[in-house]
This record gives sequence, structure tokens and C-alpha cells, in this order.
Amino acid sequence: MEISITSHEKKNYLLIETKANVETKEDLIRQSELLYDEIAKHDFKKILVDETETTLPNELTSYFDLVKNYVQDFPPEIRELKIATVIDKKFKEVSASWETLCRSRGLNYSSFTSFDDAEIWLME
Repeated sequence: MEISITSHEKKNYLLIETKANVETKEDLIRQSELLYDEIAKHDFKKILVDETETTLPNELTSYFDLVKNYVQDFPPEIRELKIATVIDKKFKEVSASWETLCRSRGLNYSSFTSFDDAEIWLME
């Protein structure tokens, strides 16, 4: 998997743009690790991840394992983050499942197909 991650510090949040072709559960977990590494470099609790140029797997079990990985393998500080992810509309179903899984485990992460909607939610 090739991935490009670019971050921009905005006034009230960190914007991270990704470009990748994520095909497998392992790719998905690796991408999340790289995103967390980028988040850890900055002092922001509100994060907007633009994944509109990232292809994601459509297998729902991959997202169950991804969220399980967040809870088991990431530092407890992930619970302090508010993360809005903007995805392409074709990934709306798997992204909604990801959001539900995150919320059920106490993570304040949401997915959107609109950058404006994501930013509004993030700033609430």
C-alpha cells in the first residue's frame, strides 16, 4: 500500500489529507497507525481527516478489527480526540459501520461525505 499523508494546522483543528489505495484489513490498520503517528506530532484534540482521495475496503469485518485495534493497541489518549473523517460517497455504508463501532467503544469519531458537514460537527 502506498499512502500519502499531509497535515495542515488550522486555527481550531488539524487537517490531515490522505491519498491511498487501502485494500486489506492489514492495510487499513497500517493506515490508521500512520494517521495516529501524524496526529501525535501535533497538539490538537480536533482532527479532520480528508480521505476523499483514498480507496477503502468494502468488507465490514475489516472495520470491526480496525476499531478493536484502536482500543487495544493505541494509547488511551485516543479517547480524548474528536475525529471527523470525510470519505467518498461510495464508502458511506462501511464508514457508517465504522462510526457505530467507534461510538460503541467510547470514541468520538464520525464520518461524513461533506467537508462542510464534517467541519461543523467538529467545531460543535
